[in-house]
Amino acid sequence: MSENKEIFLKDYQEPYFWIKNIDLDIDIYENETFVLCELTIERNKNFSEKHDLVLDGHDMKLLNIELNNVPLHDDHYEVDDEKLIIKTHEDYFTLSTKVEIHPEKNLSGEGLYQSGAIFCTQCEAEGFRKITYYLDRPDVMASFKTTVRGDKKQFPVLLSNGNKIDSGDLDNGRHYTTWEDPFKKPSYLFAAVAGDLAVVKDTYKTISGRNVALEIFVDHGNEDKTHHAMESLKNSMKWDEDVFGLEYDLDIYMIVAVDSFNMGAMENKGLNIFNSAYVLAKQETATDRDFQGVEGVIGHEYFHNWTGNRVTCRDWFQLTLKEGLTVFRDQEFSSDMLSREVKRIEDVQGLRNFQFPEDAGPMSHPIKPKSYIEINNFYSATVYEKGAEVIRMIHTIIGKENFRKGMDLYFQRHDGQAVTTEDFVAAMSDASGIDLEQFKVWYDQNGTPRLDIHSQYDENKKEFSFTIKQSATLNNDQFNALHIPFRYGLLNSDGKEIKLADGGMIQLKKPEETFVVKSETAPTPSWNRGFSAPVVVNYELNDEQLTFLMANDCDAYNRYDSAVSLYQKEIIKMVQLEEGEELGLNEKLSQAFGAILKDKIDPSFKSLILTLPTEDYINEQLPIHDYENVYTAIEFLKSTLANEHLETIVDMYNDLNNVKEFKLDAYSMGQRALKNTLLSYIAASDLEDKEELLKAQFINANNMTDELAAFKNIVHTFEEIDETVEKFKQKWQKEELVMQKWVAVQAMRPGITVTDMQALENNGVYNNKIPNHVRSLLRSFLRGNPRAFNAEDGSGYKYIADKIIEIDAYNPQIASGLSRSLRHLKHLDEGRASKLKEQLQRLLDQKLSKDTFEVINRNLNN
Repeated sequence: MSENKEIFLKDYQEPYFWIKNIDLDIDIYENETFVLCELTIERNKNFSEKHDLVLDGHDMKLLNIELNNVPLHDDHYEVDDEKLIIKTHEDYFTLSTKVEIHPEKNLSGEGLYQSGAIFCTQCEAEGFRKITYYLDRPDVMASFKTTVRGDKKQFPVLLSNGNKIDSGDLDNGRHYTTWEDPFKKPSYLFAAVAGDLAVVKDTYKTISGRNVALEIFVDHGNEDKTHHAMESLKNSMKWDEDVFGLEYDLDIYMIVAVDSFNMGAMENKGLNIFNSAYVLAKQETATDRDFQGVEGVIGHEYFHNWTGNRVTCRDWFQLTLKEGLTVFRDQEFSSDMLSREVKRIEDVQGLRNFQFPEDAGPMSHPIKPKSYIEINNFYSATVYEKGAEVIRMIHTIIGKENFRKGMDLYFQRHDGQAVTTEDFVAAMSDASGIDLEQFKVWYDQNGTPRLDIHSQYDENKKEFSFTIKQSATLNNDQFNALHIPFRYGLLNSDGKEIKLADGGMIQLKKPEETFVVKSETAPTPSWNRGFSAPVVVNYELNDEQLTFLMANDCDAYNRYDSAVSLYQKEIIKMVQLEEGEELGLNEKLSQAFGAILKDKIDPSFKSLILTLPTEDYINEQLPIHDYENVYTAIEFLKSTLANEHLETIVDMYNDLNNVKEFKLDAYSMGQRALKNTLLSYIAASDLEDKEELLKAQFINANNMTDELAAFKNIVHTFEEIDETVEKFKQKWQKEELVMQKWVAVQAMRPGITVTDMQALENNGVYNNKIPNHVRSLLRSFLRGNPRAFNAEDGSGYKYIADKIIEIDAYNPQIASGLSRSLRHLKHLDEGRASKLKEQLQRLLDQKLSKDTFEVINRNLNN
């Protein structure tokens, strides 16, 4: 398929032209929009041969074109569905085009499109070409001046990037605003909004004493849900000043919340456009997880102002340059706002649950990909989350102070430039004086590294020695040894730390290395503390050692990981029982679980350590997924633990349920998390009055965290749920985001069938044109209901394939995201594999978008 051409990093070259300035006029009408664009263009002097100017453009009608204010004749340009080619030998000139576009018909979530009654833009990665003809690539940085026009009654709010320099009324009830961005930027950072929106205002005084206007635009009636977002924004601004010395640079910072958005949010310079799910939050309608999500995403997009906007990517292969770095920054921000230890565990959970399988699957790619067909497919867990881990390792290797020096040098060298990952690593190396040449392998090598560790204790020499061997989890013939910062600890038989000469930090650089430590007794090792590197550690710890670490390790992550390992071993042991063998519970595990219940530890941490692994996580540990037996084993383990410790669980739950005051601090969130973890165990138990207990929390909850937890446990536990489902709907049917939770809980209900899913689609709430709705229904089904998705009869595969075909016709990004769920062909039994393969081939036989074709093709053929 010629339209599915692969693009390679090795083929990168500078553009033949640079665009210096762009003057954009967007004129919005009910059934059409006209875009007048004037570009100041300069030929790139690095090329001796003169080339034609080739501009990107898609889904638009060219109405007029002028070169230096002179209309061009047909023989001076060519236009097709993707390009506008200008035949000129000029070295410096202006080009003016006028096009007609139809945002009211645009359902792709790219370019200028309509979300409800709001017109808004999404230009990353290549959406600007749906607005006007342009060199739509990140290394072309220009000064933008934008005028937006529209009906004053329908669109009283007209916004774009930068500072507002003019506004006024026009004839026929129309008006305009003009915005100018003093900072050059690539087209992917352009934004415009037109709509009837309420605005919540505040101010922030920067470290140098400048007052910055802060404005959050939302649908009317949602103003009371913006307080947390505004506080998160101000906290982000202060944190970036305190930690990195970075001050905001415009007079105004605006956020606009829209319901239809393919991503979480977008960092457009001075005008961030957000999925409303990451702006709107109040006690009654948002869970603690929602509040944390708002804070994290607000921080992420704000931090992009420097790591992504002021310094941006040379090309899209460098995407982790801005995204991995900014994810690291938002993780650090959230760690400082809440609990650092709990945040670290949650981040690693996400990495292991989503990025590790991606790294081992058909879509595996380095954090700096070598090629792509559609760049949208590489906005991935690898580029973002693994990219952040790579930044974290640099931070670990060179230290906090040197990392700050490296950031300072990076901005000093590259402010206002489009650069590469090599430029970033060079700044870190030069500022710290530490050689990071070998470390750069992390950017170019895919797959999760595996560390095989073998140890022995010499009683005579009082020495503990261990050998670490690096390898790849993939069949990677070109695996190169990585530079890995590796934290570890050794505990004596009393659970005390053994003092280590190297401070518990070693730098791995060779394929195989041996280390020797003095120890009076045979120690219990604690490997990869704090998850110091994104690797798989292969070292067999027995149940006694895991229980010991779970109780004594001073490293919070490894205490948690020891619990997960115990749960995992027990579940897999049950899964692998011979036919006729009865399920049973390891007494040591039950004792360890009981000890954690009674331990005086942070409630957030306790909630995490008491939570069993997901079905998907366990299946990923098996060469062939076993959906029925994994589900049965997890359910048995949970119910057995619940019944064996029921009195303690109920007493703790009742104590926590007596806390009525709602606070948003880390400790209070932890109390609610622990209470609702205990509630899930009560739901799994044989407690006689558990239904009354669950319904009491559902009815009496004064916050969405507790209400949703009770609702989910009722829906997932009992057969007769119609009354509860209807009560929730009647109460919250006017709250868009809450109703998405209502759909998601039902899509994850055990035992749900494709017929039930189809009924959910027709519930009067679901709209397949709104990305959040698709995620609430289909992604919840895929992630939360693996048995139904992987039904033996193949009905789940066919259902999702049908949805992919349907959605790909108008929103390829969302369709390709769903397509990633079909990546596990090689991990299925013969019957399921045959049925999945049939659906993958059926999909390839369709006329798919580039986005979806690339994912499906890899899923089938890699």
